[in-house]
Amino acid sequence: MRRVLYIFFTIIIIFLSVYGVSEWKSSNEKKPVVGNWVGTWSASMQASYEDGVSHKGFENQTVRSIIHPHIDGKKMRIRLSNTFGSEPLSIEEIHVAVSKSGSGIVPGTDQQVTFGGEQNVTIPPGAKEFSDPISFEVNSEENLAVSLYVRDKTGPTTWHPRSMQTTYISTGKHVSDSDASAFKTKEDAWFWLDGVDVIPDPSVMGAIVVLGSSIANGNRSTVDASRRWPDYLAKRLNQNNSDIKMSVLNAGVSANHLINNRPDNGESALERLERDVFSQTGVKALILHQGLNDIRHYPEYDSEKVIEGMVQIINSTHDQGLKIYGGTLTPFKGSGMYTSQGEKTRQEVNHWIKNSGEFDGVIDFDKALRDPKEPERYLPKYDAGDHLHPNDAGYKKMAETVDLSTFK
Repeated sequence: MRRVLYIFFTIIIIFLSVYGVSEWKSSNEKKPVVGNWVGTWSASMQASYEDGVSHKGFENQTVRSIIHPHIDGKKMRIRLSNTFGSEPLSIEEIHVAVSKSGSGIVPGTDQQVTFGGEQNVTIPPGAKEFSDPISFEVNSEENLAVSLYVRDKTGPTTWHPRSMQTTYISTGKHVSDSDASAFKTKEDAWFWLDGVDVIPDPSVMGAIVVLGSSIANGNRSTVDASRRWPDYLAKRLNQNNSDIKMSVLNAGVSANHLINNRPDNGESALERLERDVFSQTGVKALILHQGLNDIRHYPEYDSEKVIEGMVQIINSTHDQGLKIYGGTLTPFKGSGMYTSQGEKTRQEVNHWIKNSGEFDGVIDFDKALRDPKEPERYLPKYDAGDHLHPNDAGYKKMAETVDLSTFK
């Protein structure tokens, strides 16, 4: 008996010395174990257009993407996507640095990113690749610059148009250049880069994904200012006095639809749910704000058709063990595709979102942004001018409308 006990305690001591006490947790422990990856930034990718820069692709060029992380971390990794490529994508060298201004980077912050210990990576058609982890201080108050050099002609690209953030392009290899002189070309898009993960403080509970269209994407917000409403929400969640710290991952696609796939507008929310939401690193919940484009573009759709699409997403999300919160559809009177029938459908859908009990919580964006005197329209101070999208103040109001205690 003594020998059995001796062997037992010896095994325990060896286990703790190898793995550490912090890793020996009860299966009922809800706090994330130290070392878990969480997404700090993401962008939903789509196929190239039939012409333009996404169709032409790149050759002997450096593409420097500027991105705004939503949570801090001491280690990071990037994720590259060739999801919509028809040929293998070869990238010769990748660097990351703290962004300074424009295409410049802060000297001394540049680091090379590797894949399987190699500086180059080839990604098969339809695939994604995570980089090796690197020790890098990611600060949610600072933008990151991710520079990719491609030597051989890439052909049509996997990309995210209407990024509301300038990407800088140079001829030749300039992945570690700290000044901006080589980067002569600008594009309003991200190419291939679809995610950045960090190992955050243990107080970070995971990530919330926002699934939507141009309003989630931040259309009409100030370019290069990170004033989309998911950006504002991330700031609220990660203030020093917040007791609910989470990342916010943006899965908005400009002109996207809930139900239908349309050329140049990306796959529908239903089609991209697995890729853009469930596969995100550290995801715990989803905010769905989608359906207005379906109402605008398909007058024959009644509220039941839109609600049916929402129910499919709700059920799929719950099947993944995730929470889902519904955002009411915002006003659109005065925009080019407004109809009284479409407004009736929007009101019916919003009534269902608020009263059906299908969502785990509701965020009433409609009430926050509408004009009390004419509720079919935006309140002028929140209107970007096209009567369809909020301005910066409207996006900030959307984020302020979210009850953070909902995420407890």
